[in-house]
Amino acid sequence: MTDPEFKIRNAELSDIGSIMALEEGSIVHPWSSKDIASLITDQNKKCLVAEANGEVVCYVGAETVLDECNIGNIVTAVDHRGKGYGAKVFNGLLNDLKDGGIAKVFLEVEHDNIPAISLYEKSGFTRYGYRRDYYGQGKDAVLMTKEL
Repeated sequence: MTDPEFKIRNAELSDIGSIMALEEGSIVHPWSSKDIASLITDQNKKCLVAEANGEVVCYVGAETVLDECNIGNIVTAVDHRGKGYGAKVFNGLLNDLKDGGIAKVFLEVEHDNIPAISLYEKSGFTRYGYRRDYYGQGKDAVLMTKEL
């Protein structure tokens, strides 16, 4: 079996439908198309997509303020999880942020999302706090950070 054609690129407005499908297939409260358009067009935001064989299979969105960044969402299509696409797009974002002068990155993740926490820790993130019941129904957020 050969590896699919894979690339990471900046998201475009034409990707909104694909990104919305990723959101709706994975997130309880998906972002609106307006929010996603803002990620793509706002100069203080960044949105990357990963494509496999021309299909958007993963995306990551972030917002920068001065030399800091907050990563909002990283979502991989359910049928493409476990293939390393999330790690590739996430690390691509970190490289872009570092090249752009960002010094510190923050994110939050649901406490029981072990694959995501593992990815973040492998990428050098450390835990610095918790938000109790942040996601409702007793689901806490783990707060993580990394210096670039």
